[in-house]
Amino acid sequence: MDANEKILILGGTGHFGARISRRLADQPGIELIVTSRDAFRAEILVDELLTLHPEASITALALNQEAADFEARLREIQPFCVIHTAGPYQGQDYRVARACIDARCHYIDLADGREFVASFRSLHEQALEAGVALISGASTLPGLSGVVVAEYRDRFSRLRSIETSIAPAQQTPRGIGTIAAVLSYCGRPFEVLIDGQWQTQHGWQNLRRQEYPDLGRRLSAACDVPDLEIFPRREAGIETVSFLAALESRFEQLALWSMAWLTRMRLVDNWSRFSRRLSGLGQFMRRFGSDRGGMKMTIAGDDLDGRPLKIEWCIMARDNHGPEIPCTPAIVLVKKLLRDEFLERGAVACVSLFTIDEFMHELSNYSISTHVEEH
Repeated sequence: MDANEKILILGGTGHFGARISRRLADQPGIELIVTSRDAFRAEILVDELLTLHPEASITALALNQEAADFEARLREIQPFCVIHTAGPYQGQDYRVARACIDARCHYIDLADGREFVASFRSLHEQALEAGVALISGASTLPGLSGVVVAEYRDRFSRLRSIETSIAPAQQTPRGIGTIAAVLSYCGRPFEVLIDGQWQTQHGWQNLRRQEYPDLGRRLSAACDVPDLEIFPRREAGIETVSFLAALESRFEQLALWSMAWLTRMRLVDNWSRFSRRLSGLGQFMRRFGSDRGGMKMTIAGDDLDGRPLKIEWCIMARDNHGPEIPCTPAIVLVKKLLRDEFLERGAVACVSLFTIDEFMHELSNYSISTHVEEH
């Protein structure tokens, strides 16, 4: 690794971008470039980071991915890697990734948009020709979920189902991009593989009760995520791939269920345009919950002797440390790129690109733990 490789955080003052900036601030051998559409916001964060890490090389920069000169500015900066945290990704094109190909730099995003991640491979040949790695979905889904499946896949002769649910802590702040993302598919139809058949579900409906270690029972609803597309492609013969989100506030969960019905009745086309207004309600509701959240994956099928096997893997977060989980895949991957340990080039979805041990090592300073049960 050359000294002071430039790591550019696009959206570096946002909900996830600021966390990644803080966690990379003391990384040796890099120049961290924290970007925002608002230069003042970037400067405030950089001043904070330099106070904590006076020896670090950290720069604030005003940069807008929608600006006409974005590609030219990226070529001028010549970063080693761009970490794209400026969501929501639903409805975004691949302008940032294409600009990284043009600038001959690596690219990692935290995308959770199903179509965005599932179609990312379309950039593969261009990325190969440029000799760069483009990685999409380096977040909880499919970044972490894909690693969990890979960790236990060898235990199964046949994988029949992958069921995932996330239960965020009520007290944890939610960024505007995150709110816009979850509202973008509220009431919208999407296809889910259930019992070997593709079925139509609608965002924030199909209510079910879920039981979580340390959290108890929560009401959950269906959401449209990359895993629903990616895992059926990768696992021939799989019968069920599902995803549910379980908010701590039953009021908010039922409110989203009701909002979904308004979309299905064609009274509201897209709830994401109300993201800023609804974020105020979310801020108010934070006081009525806990600082604990988690994620549960249930992987089921036949073991190597043909007998039924079910593995339940959970990750639990306390002290409002849950948002560090979706930030961690990008941190693991950029460090692997810096050490030249990630040799694959081209455009790929973030599925099994690191290990659970590598992931948990980066979270060792947080109140986050895992739990596994077999049935």
